[in-house]
Amino acid sequence: MTPKEQCEILLDYLLPFAEGQLKKHGEFFPFGAVLTMDDKVAATSYYDDNNDRPESKVVIENLVRGARNMDSEGKIKDSGIVWNASVTSPDGKPSDAIIVSLEHKDGYSVIVGRPYKIGLFKNVKFGDLFAMEGRHDIF
Repeated sequence: MTPKEQCEILLDYLLPFAEGQLKKHGEFFPFGAVLTMDDKVAATSYYDDNNDRPESKVVIENLVRGARNMDSEGKIKDSGIVWNASVTSPDGKPSDAIIVSLEHKDGYSVIVGRPYKIGLFKNVKFGDLFAMEGRHDIF
């Protein structure tokens, strides 16, 4: 499998979970997953014993740190981290979006986004996926 295909395995795991959390709770905390060297998907998260609602930035930083540690131990092929962000749609309007940052140890990195809008009765309407060059935060 190519690095892109391996990252798509994580996307197929992460995106539906984030969508489900939005439908159920109207929000989600940043979370992640990794693809281990034996091609198993493993969820990753961050928990602070002293703060049950840490800032998203802190959670993301700790998810990145955890993935870097797993990489330095030779345990993972790729990593995905998910968070919520505000984006500007192609028509220039602001929108909330699920953001998935995917990185592979062989240098592939992409950010995938899915705009959404929460309407009446927590009804969530999702827009089309978009993608852009990733950040290479982990590998």
